[in-house]
Amino acid sequence: MKDVVKTNPNKNAPKRRRRRRNLSLYYLLMFLFVAAVLFILSRTVLFNIKQYDVSGNMRYSTDQILTAGNLKVGKNMYNLDLDKTEQAIKKTLIYVEDVTLKRDLPDTLHVIVTEAVEFACCEYEGNRYCVISRGGRYLETEQPYKREELMMVTGLDLKGVALGEDMDSHDENKLEIIFDLFDAIDKTCPDMITYIDITDRTNIKMGYADRIDIDFGSSLDYEYKLRYITAIIEENLDPEAAGKIIYHSSAAGASFISAADLELQAQQNAAAVTENTAETSTSDPQ
Repeated sequence: MKDVVKTNPNKNAPKRRRRRRNLSLYYLLMFLFVAAVLFILSRTVLFNIKQYDVSGNMRYSTDQILTAGNLKVGKNMYNLDLDKTEQAIKKTLIYVEDVTLKRDLPDTLHVIVTEAVEFACCEYEGNRYCVISRGGRYLETEQPYKREELMMVTGLDLKGVALGEDMDSHDENKLEIIFDLFDAIDKTCPDMITYIDITDRTNIKMGYADRIDIDFGSSLDYEYKLRYITAIIEENLDPEAAGKIIYHSSAAGASFISAADLELQAQQNAAAVTENTAETSTSDPQ
């Protein structure tokens, strides 16, 4: 009869665990090595730019845009700081409102340009004028005359006016109001507002189609007010009507005074002033 020697089935378990740990470490090191190699290759050999696809540009040539961004064939896509390059193009080329760079692997970089459009002319420092884009970017500065074909904006209290910079004001509330008004104008009556006077932001004044002045009041409910006033002009007034609309409130509505009535009022006021002056002169002791 043979003796049976029992073995411990878990005797080799520590060896298997060590082997698995060694294999895991080996795979991890291999992964890190391959990742490092791919990283180095992606910034040296792979993904070098062979062509640029520039779109949206009309004012500036493709060469001008690429030069402004220091974009050259052979640059590596992933060594290129897209944000800094976009800002460099905008800073160099004043009429570039926005630019977006998009990688198209393996070797193409798309440069998508949005060119600025002259939107309004703003008065500043009393007797100088600047031209801004829809986004508030200075396209022209130090102009001695206003641009008659553009919407005129006065009373913004602009500061730091410089080519290529964004509008800034001593009164930040005015900037917020004017951009909200721009949005409302785009939605309700695009290309119809000829001037905005925001000297007093609680008593804003506007011009409609060079024939109707609008006492707009404050900036509250600006979109509702514009829709209401535009409806009055387009649906209730003669297409050639000229004069002034005074907005009172949502409850009281608005009133229209024709140009003839305004002229009559002005004559009556002038006559009253003359009469009062004459009476004062007569009553003064000699």
